[in-house]
Amino acid sequence: MVEFRVTKLYLVRRGNDSILTKIRKLMIYSMKPPYLKRNLKMDSDLSKVGLLQPVNTPYHAVSSVPVEGEIRVVEKGNTGLEGCKGKDGIVLVVDSKECRTIGYFSPFYEGPSLEVIPEGDIGKMNNVILASRSGHDPLEHIGDLKSMYQRRGLTLLVGPPVGGIMSLFGDIPAFNFIHKQGVSDVRSKEALIGSLAILNSILT
Repeated sequence: MVEFRVTKLYLVRRGNDSILTKIRKLMIYSMKPPYLKRNLKMDSDLSKVGLLQPVNTPYHAVSSVPVEGEIRVVEKGNTGLEGCKGKDGIVLVVDSKECRTIGYFSPFYEGPSLEVIPEGDIGKMNNVILASRSGHDPLEHIGDLKSMYQRRGLTLLVGPPVGGIMSLFGDIPAFNFIHKQGVSDVRSKEALIGSLAILNSILT
């Protein structure tokens, strides 16, 4: 999602919130700059975070020493620089020698926001498209996809691992982003990456 600059992730509630809680924790952990991860309380849900792929946002690629012009996230006064304090929020390093910062704004992509919604809300959303092996070829509908995106953006719905998503949301436009798939159901992660890659090439 960071790679393709997704702005919002919706998690659909279907009766069991435990996995949603775990995903939320993992996402919060992943998006924290490395020097702020120590602020998070570790528990069993985060026991395998060392296996997560590193996230590359501007707030993660910062120096270990003060550098003028560098923008950082601050929590509990922690700027990630020894002896350099700042107010919580976003700061700009203005003096590397004195390690001085000023309050600033965020000009960067900070990752997707996260929202948990009931299944019934999906039908009320605008510009939702469905990833399904029974859907249309997206390359034959480039104009339609671009038109939808330019109006209100796009929300991509990727189904559960058990499949059968079109039977639940048959009124939503469906597209097959993985042609000639060799299995009946594609893993959600693979479906997400494949769909976003094709949408990225169509919409940019």
